[in-house]
Amino acid sequence: MKNLIVKEFNGSQIYTFMWKEKSCWIANQIVGLFDYADVSKTIQDCIKAEDFEIEQEYDVLKGNEFNDFVTTLNVVANNIISNKARSITIFYEDGLYGFLQYTDKPIGVQFRKWLRREVLPSIRQTGAYITNNANPEKLREKASEIEKLQLAYNSTSMLKELLDGAGFDNKSKLLTAKTLYKKAGIDLPIEINEEEHYFDTKQIASKLKIYSKSNKPAQLAVCEIIKKIDLEENEVKGVWETNGSWTGTVNKYTKSVIDKVRNWIEENNRPTKIAGEKKNYHVVYKIE
Repeated sequence: MKNLIVKEFNGSQIYTFMWKEKSCWIANQIVGLFDYADVSKTIQDCIKAEDFEIEQEYDVLKGNEFNDFVTTLNVVANNIISNKARSITIFYEDGLYGFLQYTDKPIGVQFRKWLRREVLPSIRQTGAYITNNANPEKLREKASEIEKLQLAYNSTSMLKELLDGAGFDNKSKLLTAKTLYKKAGIDLPIEINEEEHYFDTKQIASKLKIYSKSNKPAQLAVCEIIKKIDLEENEVKGVWETNGSWTGTVNKYTKSVIDKVRNWIEENNRPTKIAGEKKNYHVVYKIE
């Protein structure tokens, strides 16, 4: 039939369809591979936990849409859709990867590997799904989107353990994921509000008007001052950031740390030489 890729995973025939010019999978069939006791409940729990949006990550086909979908599947429908069914939930690409991120079943690793090695190459080799009426250029774009999404997902998964071990909170981990997806050209529709504003050392230097002899904010000098100050655990947090081609963690500090740095400077008579572990930093204080 048209609009179909059939690949075997762990002895089961898995079907990838085209619906509304988007690739999709029948949610029951995918989730059923993961040995959940209640497949329908797991689908609903995933949709809620991952904040899926209808027509974006998933669809629930009913009435005429359901009938059209079953008709499009033709004989394949008899193998994967119950004769008693009157509606069906499908995952689009984002929803499939959302489920793979949601599940903690070990088989998820095997499934992602299978998706990477079996399904995506089929798209690349043909430039489209097996179809006579799809637009090849659009489908090539879709294939590229899938690869980018998979790359971002893999990167996020690999970093999760590192971030957990480093004590990053959930908000920082979410910022990390958003940054990685953005580098892959995918802007996650997530707004992250800080309960308290944090500042990096360059911002602190600017606020306190501490500059190097080259007339730039003396952020390295501020780093050394902070090392000399006792900080509370909640006054500093690691944040994942991207600056040009560089991506890594940056320590940021609360406003209370700015006050502590200011007090240290005043208590030490506004020193123009800040002693560091490896070198001294010469600074000037601007009055505006």
